[in-house]
Amino acid sequence: MNPYQILGISPSASDDEIKKAYRTLSKKYHPDANIGNPHQAEYTEKFKEVQNAYKTIMDERKKGFKQQSYGSQTTGGYQYHGNDQEAYQEASGFIQGGRYQEALNVLNQIQNKTGMWFYLAALAENSLGNNIRAQEYAQTAVQMEPMNMQYILLLNQLQGNTRQYRQTSQQYGNPASMMNCCYSIMLLNCMMSCCCGGGYHYPILCC
Repeated sequence: MNPYQILGISPSASDDEIKKAYRTLSKKYHPDANIGNPHQAEYTEKFKEVQNAYKTIMDERKKGFKQQSYGSQTTGGYQYHGNDQEAYQEASGFIQGGRYQEALNVLNQIQNKTGMWFYLAALAENSLGNNIRAQEYAQTAVQMEPMNMQYILLLNQLQGNTRQYRQTSQQYGNPASMMNCCYSIMLLNCMMSCCCGGGYHYPILCC
């Protein structure tokens, strides 16, 4: 999705204009401001989109990217060239950096969806709060590679914490996003230490 469209601004907008649009939309769609609203669930999803859009734009501008080609194969400064392993590494880097939608954008360019694809997609979806979809992807990853302990670990975690995440989110304003971020990093670090022989080399990060 085009983050500029989500914020309702032009790619040529100044940083101040971006921040103003972000604050206005955040205030409008914030869960605390819509308690009891019949559109509360829809507004909560919109609030998440606004947060991700703002982070994406500002992260790209820090790296010198101002106008990306969204909706094509150019995503956050990365262009897919048919090298799946390179794309997996790029998607993993986005996940480790907390840029989950960009990770999914990269993954969606890969046609041959392997267990690795579903594993990384599950991590990204879970960190975006899409736990049901994340479970489905994790289940597919396990079905494709039933002996892969990283995939099994992720699936067990997602299945065991669905209710816990929902309850915590309702009570404390969704701190589960931080938990999801830390858990995603932990799993990627685990995969790096166990699977370096497969050609995937990721930096070790801490929450």
